[in-house]
Amino acid sequence: MKKKTVDRWVLLVVIGCFLLVQISTPVMAAAPYQTGTEGPGGMIVGTQTAYEPDGMIRLDVNQLADLFYDEPTGKLYIADPGNARIVVYEENNAPQTIGEDVLSNPSGVYVAADRLVYVADYGLKQIVVFDEQGKLLKQFGRPEEPIYGKKNDFAPKKVAVDKRGNIYVISEGSINGVVQLNNEGHFLGYVGANRTSLSMKMLIQRFIFTEGQKAQLFKSTPPSPTSIVLDYQGLLYTVTNGISSEGIKKLNIVGDNILSSSSWTSEAMVDIDVDAGGNIYTVDVNGLICVYDSFGNLLFMFGGWDDKYERQGLFKSASAIDVTDSGRTLYVADKERNVINRYSITPFGTKVYEGVDLYKQGLYVQSEDIWKEILKMNSYFILSYKSLAESYFKQNQNGKALESFRMAEDKEGYSDAFWKIRNDWLQQNINVVVYTVFAIIVAGYVIRTLHRRYRVLQPLVRLRNRVAEIKLVKEIGFMFYFLKHPIDAVQELKEHKRATVRSATVLYVWLLLLQVILVYAKGYLFASGDPDQMDLLPILLTTAVPLLFWVVMNYMVSTISDGEGKLSEVYIGTVYALSPYLIFALPIALISNVLTYNEKFVYDYSMMFIQGWSLLLVCIMVKELHDYTFRQTVRNLFLTVFGIVLAALVIFLLVLLFNQEVEFIQTIIQEMRNRA
Repeated sequence: MKKKTVDRWVLLVVIGCFLLVQISTPVMAAAPYQTGTEGPGGMIVGTQTAYEPDGMIRLDVNQLADLFYDEPTGKLYIADPGNARIVVYEENNAPQTIGEDVLSNPSGVYVAADRLVYVADYGLKQIVVFDEQGKLLKQFGRPEEPIYGKKNDFAPKKVAVDKRGNIYVISEGSINGVVQLNNEGHFLGYVGANRTSLSMKMLIQRFIFTEGQKAQLFKSTPPSPTSIVLDYQGLLYTVTNGISSEGIKKLNIVGDNILSSSSWTSEAMVDIDVDAGGNIYTVDVNGLICVYDSFGNLLFMFGGWDDKYERQGLFKSASAIDVTDSGRTLYVADKERNVINRYSITPFGTKVYEGVDLYKQGLYVQSEDIWKEILKMNSYFILSYKSLAESYFKQNQNGKALESFRMAEDKEGYSDAFWKIRNDWLQQNINVVVYTVFAIIVAGYVIRTLHRRYRVLQPLVRLRNRVAEIKLVKEIGFMFYFLKHPIDAVQELKEHKRATVRSATVLYVWLLLLQVILVYAKGYLFASGDPDQMDLLPILLTTAVPLLFWVVMNYMVSTISDGEGKLSEVYIGTVYALSPYLIFALPIALISNVLTYNEKFVYDYSMMFIQGWSLLLVCIMVKELHDYTFRQTVRNLFLTVFGIVLAALVIFLLVLLFNQEVEFIQTIIQEMRNRA
């Protein structure tokens, strides 16, 4: 009985402590989304919440199309196309309206530095200008200048105005880019046109399909930009829905994109804004919000689509984004729900912006403590490593800088740090290097002299000769003879069988292994990716499959063009013709580990040389093996390559047809399920 009483008292104490902790601990509402950032290898990794939902603004609007936050007045201008007006929202004040009796279908709104309100009206096909009180000042439509283009329509969707009063308009379907007008509506030119890009699949389909099929499947004109904004320096930013490459552009005064390709962009972006620090904010139709620094590095990714519940911070169909100059508050419109989601920055986001601002100013050492603190919160925050690497490099802590540059995947910085480390090592050890080289030369001379007089190396010589007499070793060693005397080597191959299918197979296996070894043997600066994250199977297939096609197709072409070579001889001769690559590729890759970008030409030209040498030997092998003239050799090579392309095309078509059949069967099965 006493034991039970004690147990009850212990239980009551535990419950009391738990309740005390719960009462004394503030309750934090978690964001209904996960925030991501750029991690190693360009992957998106989770990070602390940078922006938290801070309420919804509900107004009497219909199909909310655009937003503009006016920093000096704190007013939010909202394009309300469903009610043909602009709504002006100011916290703690009743909403006001502009243009109710003038506008038809306002799709874009912008407030200039002189407080004039510019509206892009898609219904009127005009730019309409109001003063701050909502009085109509002017309106102008399609430019009359001939250089605008007689057939070019003027259907404004978005508008922006610079400090000089020049107007930038996104007109629907304008393939020439953003329309630039002066403050009286006269046409000045186009800027920021997108380019048309074709994938390999599209090129092949263009080659095969009929004109009617091409007309249905392909667009020959580039898409027009989707939204625009100007920063405080007068630089123009655009986003384009439907493209991934250069989906975000930062245009200078001559219209060139000066923004490096962002690591991740959505193909469904609908709007863009920039804060006073040059940080870039985008939103796509599904409500995914991305924040980039002024160089295009992804800082944060959050938000998303709300499939069931009307949760703060999520969307049904996002349409516009605007941000305060400080970047502390975001406003994002949901046109389907007719609400504006407001976000407030968190302490973590504030800390990141502090580091970013110092980084952009080149104050790397001053920002070191901030980035170290951020790394403690998230060890995958890639920009932290970039900033710390610059700080270490500036303080001559080159070892730490090298490691941080590698973590940041900044090869230019890695090269600079490695050059300094190598230079310092050479200055400290130059005497040791010189004496070592001299000692090796002297030792070699002494050993050769002793061997000539006393045969001290005779046991090693006998062992070498014994190994060299092994048939497989002798056949593999035939590579070196192929390098020096390719014409004679092919004749030896045909007449005296100096190499066999067995030795050739060993070399083919070595070629495949070499492709894998090179992934790990190349210096970091010359590697195409992180070896630990690379899939080796595609590397092997891209080597084995073309070689297989080459051997088979070259033999088939030779059989119909009076070639003398057998299939086995083509198989053997091809790999022996690749001897320069088989022998020298690995040493060159190893040498790349001590090279910087300043000596990049050494690696590039060395690889080009052995590849060109191998190609030359292949041509000689084909000529001598099939006993061709020069003209017949060129014809054989052309037909072989053409046959390979044709075979690849046939396989591609078969795969395409197979996928279509699978999709057709899946559609039938789904239809049967639905009817059942």
